[in-house]
Amino acid sequence: MPAYMISHVTVTDKEKFESYLAKTRSVSAKYGAKPVAIGAQPKMLNGENDGHQMVFVIEFETMGKLDSWHNSDEYQALASLREEGSDQRMVAYEEWALPPS
Repeated sequence: MPAYMISHVTVTDKEKFESYLAKTRSVSAKYGAKPVAIGAQPKMLNGENDGHQMVFVIEFETMGKLDSWHNSDEYQALASLREEGSDQRMVAYEEWALPPS
């Protein structure tokens, strides 16, 4: 069952964030990550904006692969660069199918 990593991002240091993105792409590709959506400048439809400027939705084949990527030594080595270049909230979800109507 597919799993999705959703990250709400505010860039605090453009150069460091771009370096983090480049390095993360090569690491996440090893775990089969596929970008589903990347958005900027949110338009709130209801509720309050949490202040983040961007959202990334990344698909993994399974939650196990997502966990393996996130817990890998290669990705964990990028955590300080992520934190220096951005403020992020990351959450993972397994795909859920709506019941038939």
